[in-house]
Amino acid sequence: MSLLSRLSRTKKRQIFGRFVLGWMPALSYIMVAVSFIWLLALPHQSYSKRTYVSENALLPGGANVRYQWNDFLAAEAYRDVVQRISTLPSFERADALKNEFSQLGLKSATQNYTLHTSTDSRHGVNTYAVFYAPRSDGTEALVLSAPWTSRDQKTNTNAISLLLALGKVFKRCSHFSKDIIFVVSDGDAEGLQAWLRAYHGIRENTHDRFDETLHIRSGAIQAALNLDFSGTGDYNALGIFFEGVNGQLPNLDMINTIDEITRGLAPVKLTLHDELVPFTENLTKNYINSLKRMLYMMKYQAAGTPTGNHGLYLKYKIDAITLYGIDKPDWHSERYNLLRLGALVEAAVRSLNNLLEHLHQSFFFYLLSDVERYTSIGLYMPPVIILGVSFIFQALSLWGFSSDLPLELDAIAHGKKVAVALPYSRRSRNFKVSATIISMSFIAGWASFQLLTTSIGFPGETPLLKLVASVGVCSMLVLSAVPSAHLRNRVLKRVKDSKAENSSSASAELPPAPDWILLKTSILALSALAVTTLSALNFSLAVSIGIIIVLPYMAFRPSNYVVLSALQTAILLAISPAGLMMAASWWYEKDPGLILNWVLEGYEVIGSWLLPILCGVYLPLNLATIIMVLLPVS
Repeated sequence: MSLLSRLSRTKKRQIFGRFVLGWMPALSYIMVAVSFIWLLALPHQSYSKRTYVSENALLPGGANVRYQWNDFLAAEAYRDVVQRISTLPSFERADALKNEFSQLGLKSATQNYTLHTSTDSRHGVNTYAVFYAPRSDGTEALVLSAPWTSRDQKTNTNAISLLLALGKVFKRCSHFSKDIIFVVSDGDAEGLQAWLRAYHGIRENTHDRFDETLHIRSGAIQAALNLDFSGTGDYNALGIFFEGVNGQLPNLDMINTIDEITRGLAPVKLTLHDELVPFTENLTKNYINSLKRMLYMMKYQAAGTPTGNHGLYLKYKIDAITLYGIDKPDWHSERYNLLRLGALVEAAVRSLNNLLEHLHQSFFFYLLSDVERYTSIGLYMPPVIILGVSFIFQALSLWGFSSDLPLELDAIAHGKKVAVALPYSRRSRNFKVSATIISMSFIAGWASFQLLTTSIGFPGETPLLKLVASVGVCSMLVLSAVPSAHLRNRVLKRVKDSKAENSSSASAELPPAPDWILLKTSILALSALAVTTLSALNFSLAVSIGIIIVLPYMAFRPSNYVVLSALQTAILLAISPAGLMMAASWWYEKDPGLILNWVLEGYEVIGSWLLPILCGVYLPLNLATIIMVLLPVS
């Protein structure tokens, strides 16, 4: 009975060994293919649903708007005022706009702010005003905001004019139950960021940052609309930007409400972002258009920086979107002026005014392939999890190769007698090399992050120069680790040969597991941890990182052929953070310094995670993989 038990245990070990060593690597590549196909299938209409308003209290388009022809004429008159004061210095411009709000009977004020980053210093003045609703107790508020500069770097004339006209409309209304706050922010994102910090009582007046205390306040902000209507003309369509900081998204009902109003009370062509796509009945073209829109969303989400000032509200759990006026004169379609847009914005505010609590009924995690089509988290999360599991399967297979299992199966295949299978491996695994390389890689990533974000103070200091210094730090790691590993391999080989000459029993010892297998196993396990964990925080960024690294990290290994090793190293350098920056510079036809400045400003101004993740997670794994492919084969 004992013999049968031993034979059964040995047979089970053989079956398991064949699965781990033979089938698991192939299965990991199959899982990668399944993940890619699943992701490509998401834009298809079969995998998405039609959007709908979940919060019944919103009643979009259910109220008659007060914004009429006379108010449109007032908006056009304010347009001339805004054009005149837009050329003034920041303080004078803000003070003139404050007076315009005061003439409407609204309490208004200005706010100064100063921000010093590692690249420059910024100073500006925000203007804000509050309409205190007659039926409100001052505990809740809505925000209508507009930056002075549009996303296309033009003066946001129409949006600010519309804010003034709507302030005049709201002043004569008595049905609002929430206060309305009007904010016109200076600069880029730092202006509204300073106002939101001061409004929520976050005081951090240091050498690097100063935000003036607000003199006028209202209640807790329930929702916000950011307007971006540049220029003084009409628009072909209205685009919705909704991606926030680090991939945050507003409640889907914010988008659904605007969509419902544009299909009824205020007919306006609505689209995602700033892309106008012609209607077609061709199913293939429809799929390609949906794929493009979803990729645009994932691109903005993965970048971690908001696509408009609305993204800053999401950091404070305030649902917000940006309405952007798309002006394409060569696009033959109906054009919309401030009469239609004013009615739309008022209707949206009236709907949000009906809220009894924060938006919570609809989705906070979704992908959009169209304004009216969404994919829920239950459909788009499995492919990235499958991608993470493929890393684990490949790591488990390598772990099996580093044991005595391959030698045992080889002996069985040649008809040799094998000892009873033990519950542990008799083959030694020395993790000193792999642990040292991974630790030094993470230290190099931390050093690169500190170099990029710290102002050293030497003459001619630029972010691009500091990037070159960080690349030098990483190169020193590679140039020190690879020769050391080759030297160690030669020493161990000589020691083994000398032992073999002096003792006949040395031939019975199993050779230790190669260092590159243990290092690659650790890299794959850490990659799986990074991709799956990040998918819960920023799905698009996790997918982007997973797609870039999965095949090189799984397929690459050391080689005795110099050309193959050089090719693998070149590919890994191309997908390194510096390589990706150069690729983005070529794709968008911009200077690499501008790309780096954009990443740095995203971290220092609004707290984007892109730079910390690249330096703290992506770069160390990339460095360790480069070292791995240059290690000795055995």
